[in-house]
Amino acid sequence: MMNLRPLFILTIILFQSCKQAVQHSENALRPKIITEQTPHDTDDPAIWINEDNPEESLIIGTDKNEDGGLYVYDLNGKIIESKTVKGLKRPNNVDIEEFEMGEEEFSIAVTTERLTNKIRIFRVPEMTPIDNGGIPVFEGEELRAPMGVGLYKDADDQVFAFVGRKSGPTDGYIWQYKLEGDLQGNITGKKIREFGKYSGKNEIEAIVVDDELGYVYYSDEGIGVRKYYADADKGNEELALFATQNFTEDHEGLSIYQTDLGTGYIIVSDQQANKFHLFSREGTNDNPHDHQVVKVIDLMTNESDGSEVTNASLGTLFPKGLFVAMSDDKTFHFYSWEDIAGEDLLIAPDGLPQHTKNAIHPKYITEKVVFDTDDPAIWIDKKDPSNSFIIGTDKEDGGGLYAFDLQGKIIKEKCVLDLQRPNNVDIAYDFKLHGNFVDIAVTTERSNNQLRIFSLPDMKPIDGGGLPVFTDREISDPMGIALYTDQKTKEIYAIVGPKTGPATGYLSQYKIHSSPKGTAMITKVRDFGNYSGVKEIEAIAVDNELGYIYYSDEAYGVRKYYADPKKGDEELALFGTKDFGRDIEGISIYKNDDGTGYILISDQQRNTFNIYPREGAKDAPNKHVLLKSVELLTLESDGSDVTSVAINEEFPKGMFVGMSTDKTFHIYDWRDIMPE
Repeated sequence: MMNLRPLFILTIILFQSCKQAVQHSENALRPKIITEQTPHDTDDPAIWINEDNPEESLIIGTDKNEDGGLYVYDLNGKIIESKTVKGLKRPNNVDIEEFEMGEEEFSIAVTTERLTNKIRIFRVPEMTPIDNGGIPVFEGEELRAPMGVGLYKDADDQVFAFVGRKSGPTDGYIWQYKLEGDLQGNITGKKIREFGKYSGKNEIEAIVVDDELGYVYYSDEGIGVRKYYADADKGNEELALFATQNFTEDHEGLSIYQTDLGTGYIIVSDQQANKFHLFSREGTNDNPHDHQVVKVIDLMTNESDGSEVTNASLGTLFPKGLFVAMSDDKTFHFYSWEDIAGEDLLIAPDGLPQHTKNAIHPKYITEKVVFDTDDPAIWIDKKDPSNSFIIGTDKEDGGGLYAFDLQGKIIKEKCVLDLQRPNNVDIAYDFKLHGNFVDIAVTTERSNNQLRIFSLPDMKPIDGGGLPVFTDREISDPMGIALYTDQKTKEIYAIVGPKTGPATGYLSQYKIHSSPKGTAMITKVRDFGNYSGVKEIEAIAVDNELGYIYYSDEAYGVRKYYADPKKGDEELALFGTKDFGRDIEGISIYKNDDGTGYILISDQQRNTFNIYPREGAKDAPNKHVLLKSVELLTLESDGSDVTSVAINEEFPKGMFVGMSTDKTFHIYDWRDIMPE
């Protein structure tokens, strides 16, 4: 009988040789630094930025073995033994986030410890444990084996850990835990939800979170990359499945490079091909969840499981940012971002986000206020529009209402200073005050729980020192405001939003009228308006002519109601629920005489404004579908205002004003925003 054993062994050898790592091409990028080797098996890196001295930043990488550890490297790839944590039981993936405990803020590194079914937490840069021995995960499950981990810090500075495992159900594969400090100075974890689809083909290990835009991504190996909301309150709907084509076998390490607040690249390891695919972070203009491939790069890493990237400038070695990739030779490879970017990709200068080349530039930027700009309003001089001016809030105790001319210069004699946290401001025309008609500017004075009313254009107080609001509520904190003028009766109302409130009846509407003393006074008319409870309601806008109120339920959507209280409190529309990155902010309405126009709403963290049709859809006036998104040079804009009035030769079709976080307001020619 023929001995088949040698033939069988030969077949195995040939098969294994065919499965050897793909050879690198001649164009494969070489790393600037290769780290010293770990004893066992590298898997996943994380970058800690030393803000005081970026050149002393650290790389933390896992050594994935039953007697492994978290290895800490300097930027030259040298192991820092004094910081390295050894003796961990198969640490798989690692991530870093800022954490607040009491009055203290510091960095934490969280790793999955697979053989103990825990996540472990260490304080960075000291690398001391602060988890009381570890936080158990996937309790109650037959198969636990935690592998992937990604950290998320939300707008309220709460920190969450997303944890994946070796195997799990086809739905609810990922578990989300809220991390909190206890009285002993340790961090504990509480399960928030189970979510996430799983193909069942291989496993899910690589997880990354986009804090700014509020998304979590994970690699369903061999299938693609899945995308969900990071905020559990937004639900468990799968937003995207991308990177499904042109991968050799496994989808692995994920990292996100920010070139701007809202733009950049999602980087996905094509493990067996030794390549990385880069996808647009922002999606397309029409769909923020449509992530198209931008570039494929070939690196000298071998079968990379994990990666991390930063746009921070880390000294002379990595002046434009650093990309770190695991390599299966027990090392991590450090690449300079400019080498990765080449001539095709954007680079964030000095580690600071930049706008894209498509950002629309303002005609003017105002002079800076003292504290913190928030919301503008445009006053139109009906006799001579060229004498119009802009009013903007400086939102701090001791702040005020600043008046700017059309070139952004402060008009000192019209400024009202020493207000106590003026938040938002709006303007109405022809208010009847003691037999005379005046234009008015109304602002919320948050720290005093009242409204302040000033006559225009002289900016003189006509409110007797302030008008209290939300007096029937335990918490007042007025923030948003918009004024409504009834087109038949000419009565003027203030719609006011607080910092927080009930699920129904969140907003209050007040009639503004003249008192016997000749000052303005208010009378409450109604409470109305639904509230998701996710964040807050600040931005409010009123369409006087069509009779509608719009407001931003910040992390949820835009709500629409009748402005006339006699028409009832029915919600007419909820739109934009999937059109924004995170916070939905300032609202303004561009009005044409025929009832058409545009509703502009700030997508705050993306530095863009989403534009919807004012008139709704044909035969459906309450259906507002996104028309386009425009990127402006404003930074994280809270508030805006717009007018279609021909003001002067520079603004013949009107003006748009957007708040910017650098203590300024940006003034735009409407023609630049909506060119014909």
